[in-house]
Amino acid sequence: MFLTNDLRGRLEVFGFADLLQWMELNRRSGRLALAQGRDRRILDWRDGEIAYVSGTIPRHRLGVHLLRSGALPAATLYELLARNFTSDKNLTRLILEGGHDTHDGLSLRVEELARRLLFEMFGWSEAEFEYDPDYRVQPFLRIGLTLRGQALAFQGVKNLDDSERRRGRRKKEDAETWDSPFEPQETQDRFWDLLERTEGSIVPEEAHKLSRAFRDFADRVRELAERTAAMRPVFEDTAGLLRELLKKAPLDPAAVVPVAALDPWLTLDLLILANALSVDRDNAVGTVPDAIERLGASAVTVLVDRLVAPDFHRIPDSDGAARALRRASVAAAIAAGRYAERYGTTRERGYTLGLLHTVCYGEILELFRTLEFPAGPFRAAVLDAYRMPLGVRLAEAWSLPPDFQSVISDDGSDPSEAASLVRTARATVPGCAIGALARERVDPLLTEEIGAEVNMVFQFLGLPPIEAKKVSKQKR
Repeated sequence: MFLTNDLRGRLEVFGFADLLQWMELNRRSGRLALAQGRDRRILDWRDGEIAYVSGTIPRHRLGVHLLRSGALPAATLYELLARNFTSDKNLTRLILEGGHDTHDGLSLRVEELARRLLFEMFGWSEAEFEYDPDYRVQPFLRIGLTLRGQALAFQGVKNLDDSERRRGRRKKEDAETWDSPFEPQETQDRFWDLLERTEGSIVPEEAHKLSRAFRDFADRVRELAERTAAMRPVFEDTAGLLRELLKKAPLDPAAVVPVAALDPWLTLDLLILANALSVDRDNAVGTVPDAIERLGASAVTVLVDRLVAPDFHRIPDSDGAARALRRASVAAAIAAGRYAERYGTTRERGYTLGLLHTVCYGEILELFRTLEFPAGPFRAAVLDAYRMPLGVRLAEAWSLPPDFQSVISDDGSDPSEAASLVRTARATVPGCAIGALARERVDPLLTEEIGAEVNMVFQFLGLPPIEAKKVSKQKR
């Protein structure tokens, strides 16, 4: 096999042990990414030496490892992660700058995690890998490791047995359906299927332009699904309210709850941070009060301070698309809160489920801003086609509870109580809904009350009200 600088392939063709030795012997620098289904791992190299290893699955996160090993308490880790998720500083640098560990001590802990991640990969036989020699590894931000490619390869192959190989194959088979929307062949097939369903007859030149735009979009969605956790910017009016809270030092965390209720991105930021050290998603928190209780006052204060800092981007009031999404989120949240008990959940959780149901729309629409992708039926179909798999990936990356995954990835057919609740909530206020509406039965006695409450909140936020006829329509 001829190897070039831009190396990519599959491990059944070029084994992991050979890959490590090639990187070391050729003194390579850059980033080596490997993926087997949901499990994606990053190996950063500098002059043939492994500088850093990380994984995307919650149990592989450095913060989780440090918590489990007793190296740092949860309260300290949440504060550090709040800074990590709102800046370009990685966690290791923040730990050292804050004096929370010594360089030697942290190196040992990071190397322990790195060895575990690397040895597990010797059982991978059907994974994909890609080497980016242009990625600039910054050694002063990393922890130097004593790992050597050839030594690891020898030990890894020695430890590998048939049962590990069988487990690796089963994981890949389980992941194929989940990962298929991002596979090259699936991407091409999906393009022609969506084009045929939405555009009918189309000239070859126009089809070629759309194909190029679609491939760029699919690549960007995949990058989005694989990126590390980061805080999303909040609305400018939200930042103003948070600044007022900070003036009343010390910050009262409970005062953040009503502010988050009107901003889906602030709510999402709090849930991402609160669940960053969770491995079992069934025990992840799903409401802002629970998130604040888990984080503690200090970490909440750090997060709020960073979100309103001058160097952190915010959503301007003039952003029409963001305002439309906020309108859809808040309206669904209010309605879902009112219907929540009928679907076996609390009003607070139902409200939060409704508030976050548009997050994938927001992520994808943000991508469309940066691409030359003409608006129309085809683009709308593309959004719906990728919203579901993206929702699954993001829910896992953010460690959100399973019911939130059901909601943000719902294509209108998810049978769960949570997804049914939000579909009903959206149908109650159809004038605010983003995307297709399912045929859900709504309570005519609640419709007018919900509409009045939604308009009251919209007036406070400066959003256009619901038209009366679009509220009363659901009664008939």
